[in-house]
Amino acid sequence: MSGTDSSHDASVISQTHTPDTGLQPEQDVVGPEAHAVMADPVLPVTPAPVPSAPPSPEGVAVKEVFQMVGAMVFVFCFAALGFNAMYHAGY
Repeated sequence: MSGTDSSHDASVISQTHTPDTGLQPEQDVVGPEAHAVMADPVLPVTPAPVPSAPPSPEGVAVKEVFQMVGAMVFVFCFAALGFNAMYHAGY
């Protein structure tokens, strides 16, 4: 048993993969006549992207203020829940 075998596959006989040597080399190579027969690839036509207007700085500032207030309310409620749990636990 080699050093890389684990206990659950110790009974499996390791086999080495041997490539098939019966392939003919002309099957692997695409000749110029095959390229002439192939059709051109189809490229999908998509419309150009429409540029969007940038958001106003006032709107972004208002959203940030509401997000900050929401975060402060969340922290306050979480702290109140913790203090309530400590009160009922007897600390």
